[in-house]
Amino acid sequence: MLDSILAAFGMYSVLPVPQRPWTEKTMKYCICFLPLVGGLIGAVQLAAFFVLYRRGTGVLLSGAVLSALPLLLSGGIHMDGFLDTCDAVHSWKGKEERLRILKDPHAGAFAVIGGLVYCTLSLGVWSGAAEETILPLCLTFVLSRGLSALTALTLPKARGDGMLRQETDPVPGGAALCMGIVSAAAAVCIVAAGGLKMLAVPAAAVLVILYYRHMALHMFGGVTGDLAGWFLQVCELVTAAVAVLL
Repeated sequence: MLDSILAAFGMYSVLPVPQRPWTEKTMKYCICFLPLVGGLIGAVQLAAFFVLYRRGTGVLLSGAVLSALPLLLSGGIHMDGFLDTCDAVHSWKGKEERLRILKDPHAGAFAVIGGLVYCTLSLGVWSGAAEETILPLCLTFVLSRGLSALTALTLPKARGDGMLRQETDPVPGGAALCMGIVSAAAAVCIVAAGGLKMLAVPAAAVLVILYYRHMALHMFGGVTGDLAGWFLQVCELVTAAVAVLL
């Protein structure tokens, strides 16, 4: 279990942890601890917000710091998948060609455009963070990662190999149910922290899941590690935007 926790933080964050080899035992519960990484990122965000708030830092600078921190803390692993997916989706090629583009290490024009649009929207969202909404905002990191693990475990895979296969194949039965419970608990905490109006946050996450499922199955024949990264980034942005707008 400890090896899986260390593997999760080593893979999904920049936290300096002892490295563990990628064995079936190590990867058995790795993806199940993805929400724990989200909890760490949310805690850092919360601390950073109050440091910036008490120092009277300008709204734009505070928003820039808070929008950059999650990318820096995650090491950009999920954003990498988001950018690759932008290139693949907008190539307007067939399924096999889209899957090939996902594996291409080069960034195309749509990856650059998608990244710029994402960062601009993220800056706008986090510039709108306020004392009464910061806790629900930080909890969205747990919700998005719980749902990312849940969809990775339950949706069909596009390939018979790849990183997502390595992460999900060793996972025992019941893990998907566990991730569902964790995601539901995160949703409840968001509502408890922000009031009933925050029910719109998990509702928005469900809509993102429905779109993600349709897009992944229709365009790629299933999910991959890059698509999982796309989902996490989009879910993170959409839920945070809804929390701020409310």
